Amino acid sequence: MSREKDPKVWLRYAESDRQAAKPLLETGFYEHCAFHCQQAIEKLFKAIIVKQTGERPPHVHDLFTLLRKIKGMTTTEDIERAIGRIDGYYVGSRYPLDVADESAFKRPLAEAAVQQTEVIFQWFLTQINFDDT
Repeated sequence: MSREKDPKVWLRYAESDRQAAKPLLETGFYEHCAFHCQQAIEKLFKAIIVKQTGERPPHVHDLFTLLRKIKGMTTTEDIERAIGRIDGYYVGSRYPLDVADESAFKRPLAEAAVQQTEVIFQWFLTQINFDDT
């Protein structure tokens, strides 16, 4: 099986990004922390898509586009708000573009990103069983 078609590989990479965010928060690399939070959720969604379809996930970074590709799941407003907050960290935290205010990446934002990532992860992992893959 291709690694791109293995949901457990995607889940392992998602967990790696999720865990990488925490020491980045503690060492003051707030933009990188936020980026890894976004990547963790992106890869989690791709793991779910691969589990459901058996196919490679789309080469998309937008979390809501990926969320819409997950079948048979209705998210709560709280989860969607958390996803919305995390979604902007893909570009905004990685490139010196005018669309992102670099002064926004302070500890409170990074702490919130880590907390929201945990909430999103826990919610989705209660909805999807990866053990049977």
